[in-house]
Amino acid sequence: MANEERILPSWMTEEQVIKNTKEFLQFEGQIKQCIYSNMLASYAEEILNKIESSEIHEVVYGFDMEWPVTFNRKSKKTALIQICTDHSTCYLFHVYHIINLPSIFVQLINHPRVRWSGVFIKNDFLKLARDFDINVTGALDGIIDLGDYTNKVLDFDSSTRWSMARLVQNLLKKDVNKDTNVRMSSWENTNLDQNQCMYAATDAFISLILYEHLRRFDKENELQIN
Repeated sequence: MANEERILPSWMTEEQVIKNTKEFLQFEGQIKQCIYSNMLASYAEEILNKIESSEIHEVVYGFDMEWPVTFNRKSKKTALIQICTDHSTCYLFHVYHIINLPSIFVQLINHPRVRWSGVFIKNDFLKLARDFDINVTGALDGIIDLGDYTNKVLDFDSSTRWSMARLVQNLLKKDVNKDTNVRMSSWENTNLDQNQCMYAATDAFISLILYEHLRRFDKENELQIN
């Protein structure tokens, strides 16, 4: 959810490259949503079972968070945690009214076999730690920052900064629907409407598919080197 200004390479600022295609990416799978601590624990256990039963040593999940927008320097509490485990399943955990996050959820986000993919999500995890007084060391160790990964794979300057929208435009040749009315809506309300749910799920989904796209490039580079 971070809104820091990013700087693009000059060759990507040409109009023909960054034109608005208006072909929006959208998550089309199942959204699993919860607002209560016991259901959050149940879904965390469900995801942990997926991890433990997977033959893949390391799994990558798309991650994002939302919280109410304020117009002062004081940030409100985390409202929504989004986790996309695959192309067909996205979890929306509404935590604004939860006092203590279940220990099994904390175990999930710090799991040594999980990598978390997203844009500037280090700040999200640090905020989560502050809001709920939890340890996120394992989560921080497992972050794949998509901006840094893009710079590495495509051999850009390491100081180049990206937004999710620019990554989608330049890597996937599509757009992200960042409707201000939805982005700045009342995320603290547990009764999220369809637009909010789709916005939130799509952000986590995009965090996953951008990683997969870059990983294919990375593998191709490795093959060329070898």
